[in-house]
Amino acid sequence: MRKFPFIAAALLALALPASAQTMSATARLGGGKTVNVNATKSADGAAYIEVALPEGAQKIEGLGDRFLPLKSNGRETTLIAADINGDGVDEIIARAAITSTASAILVYQWDSEQKQFFPALFTDSQDESKPFLFTDQSSVVSIEKNMIVINVTRVDQSGRSAQITERYHWDGDGIKYFEDH
Repeated sequence: MRKFPFIAAALLALALPASAQTMSATARLGGGKTVNVNATKSADGAAYIEVALPEGAQKIEGLGDRFLPLKSNGRETTLIAADINGDGVDEIIARAAITSTASAILVYQWDSEQKQFFPALFTDSQDESKPFLFTDQSSVVSIEKNMIVINVTRVDQSGRSAQITERYHWDGDGIKYFEDH
């Protein structure tokens, strides 16, 4: 993560072609402060998030080849700013293509002392923690209230398929798997 001066970030945003701007959102930092967040993919580069912080732009890189859809409030989008941990400050949520079949769900949490967004940790069903959560690109990922819900079709070795719903919620330290069916 690097910081650029706010003016340079504004000029960069203006210089990008309109097709490069995937989605924008406004994130609440608390104390009545908000910041603009852009999920961007230039025509010849990888996907990244840029946050226009009061101290300068924060660029979050290494997210994958392109952004994939998320659902929130009945709408499909590629970037969500929502308070999933209940502290009154929004987290930034995105999903990016990692391989031709896999995607990563990414959640960035505001650190008021360092004045930047940092990855929140996911703890999966095997109790492993990572700063992202892998899922199939064909999965439907939704943000519902304070949960991340993933609907995925699993196919076993005999060719039978089953629809599985995995749920993740904030557990005080990070985002943790808590059920599927």
